[in-house]
Amino acid sequence: MKALLLNCSLEKGHNETETETLLNKSALVFQKEKVDIERVHLRDFQITFGITSNLDGNDDWPFIFEKICEADIILFATPITLGEKSSIATLIIERLQGYHDMKNKKGQQLFYNKVGGVIAVEQGEGGARLAVQSIIYSLSMLGFTIPPHSSTICSDPYDTDSAAQTGQKVFRMCSNLINFAEIFDFSPIPLIEDTSEV
Repeated sequence: MKALLLNCSLEKGHNETETETLLNKSALVFQKEKVDIERVHLRDFQITFGITSNLDGNDDWPFIFEKICEADIILFATPITLGEKSSIATLIIERLQGYHDMKNKKGQQLFYNKVGGVIAVEQGEGGARLAVQSIIYSLSMLGFTIPPHSSTICSDPYDTDSAAQTGQKVFRMCSNLINFAEIFDFSPIPLIEDTSEV
């Protein structure tokens, strides 16, 4: 089983951020459960804007897309700025929209049998809930499965009590993502033939 951790921070990869800190906590949970993890700091890659499935562009999107296709679990992590998810998170969702009509080997939507989750870090300005809702809805419409409690919001990363609660939420989120990925590994979503009359 593989989990892909997508850091959507606007900071370069060598800069430590609260977003990265929460991904570290998530990685520990995945590793404890013997899940292979791969981390991608998206700010360090060149990704072209656009809702397209074109992989022939002169950018790093083919590499990112390949990692998404290989993973069973996709975990977005985004800071909240002025009440919104990062522009990088929006960019990745838009690029994935380009594959909305693409099918897997069974003839299902491409991202069937993959599970998705979201981490959002806000610094007190609000907006995290709406940002999480937006990402979760988009992933669901693209064919990802969204388990219960599949998101974690960190509202005050510098408060000790809040940090403890966030740690518990990260553990619950990761555990649910793993459980659903295991279900799909054992019993994938079946192909349903359309027998309705036109």
